[in-house]
Amino acid sequence: MIDFNVYQHHRAVQKFPNWVIDDCRNSGSQSFKKFVDSVVADSHIVYSNLEYFKKYKGSKILLVGGGPSSKEIDWEPSNYDYVWSCNHFFKNERMSNTKIDLAMIMPEVNLESDEFIRYRDKYNPLLGFEIHDNWINYKFDNYNKYFLMHTQFYGKIGIGARMLIFAAALKCANVSFVGLDGGSYVFKGNHGFQKNKKILPSCYNNSSEEEVVKSLVNQYQQLWQYISNTYPDTKFKNIGYGKEQHKFLDD
Repeated sequence: MIDFNVYQHHRAVQKFPNWVIDDCRNSGSQSFKKFVDSVVADSHIVYSNLEYFKKYKGSKILLVGGGPSSKEIDWEPSNYDYVWSCNHFFKNERMSNTKIDLAMIMPEVNLESDEFIRYRDKYNPLLGFEIHDNWINYKFDNYNKYFLMHTQFYGKIGIGARMLIFAAALKCANVSFVGLDGGSYVFKGNHGFQKNKKILPSCYNNSSEEEVVKSLVNQYQQLWQYISNTYPDTKFKNIGYGKEQHKFLDD
């Protein structure tokens, strides 16, 4: 089985959270320095110290990932206090007309595209960024709801998994999620936001579908064990696919 250290990050030259904080401080003047004044940090997570985040304590949220269940399963925003998502969520027809309160954005997204800016300016979501090579010297515009978020747990299972940790760290009471469906759907090009998307982390370039799925399930097992040990008060519920990888949720 392909094995990864889920706590390893190629930019980490010292212990977490110190390397994240230093990278933020040493970023370009138009990058993280531009919108990160102070942070909340412990041995598990670093995030911008924003008043906005206080509203999530005790709340019920829905996290919508990019797997196909996000478009194939009926979920109702009004059943939750807030809806979170990530990356190209705004390309999904339904979500393009839904108020997303918070989204994490990876470098695959073009922040200057008309489609992105149109959604952003209409719904005014909180938009978060991890420490990443592509963002360190990026020239961000003057949008006033950007933030930093980076978790010690990283792995190869995507930003949606790390957002589960973020929700728990903010003391959300209940977190339902959809669209964290597993690697087999990627091989089929069945994506909730981008038609026919089949992109996996480059470390899997020469791996079979079986090898990739086993690796991702193993990382999800580690994720759920980590969350249950670190954030036992937040309740999670999967309303999407990926039953195999989320079977550890109730262990």
